[in-house]
Amino acid sequence: MRTANEIRFNQIGEQLSPYQLSAGEKQILAILLTVLVEDNQSYVLFMDEPEISLHFEWQKQLIGLVLKLNPNIQIIMTTHSPAVVMDGWTDRVTDVNDITIS
Repeated sequence: MRTANEIRFNQIGEQLSPYQLSAGEKQILAILLTVLVEDNQSYVLFMDEPEISLHFEWQKQLIGLVLKLNPNIQIIMTTHSPAVVMDGWTDRVTDVNDITIS
């Protein structure tokens, strides 16, 4: 909801300002807004440890949410959390130990 140059979030009937959101809520909001403003354009989204501050369930949903907003994105990310790729993305993972430079 937007009022008087303010953005408010409705969470279980309570209105919150962006300052009242948790670190994880701010993190996922920033990622999803970044994806949303590209308006289905094809591009590469680089994310460095996007799981930081995210609840385990949000980590599992992250890639699916991003691709739902824009299926034209190629995602390149670094992560220490296997949860980020658990939900059907493990076949698209390249382990850093598998990368060689010749």
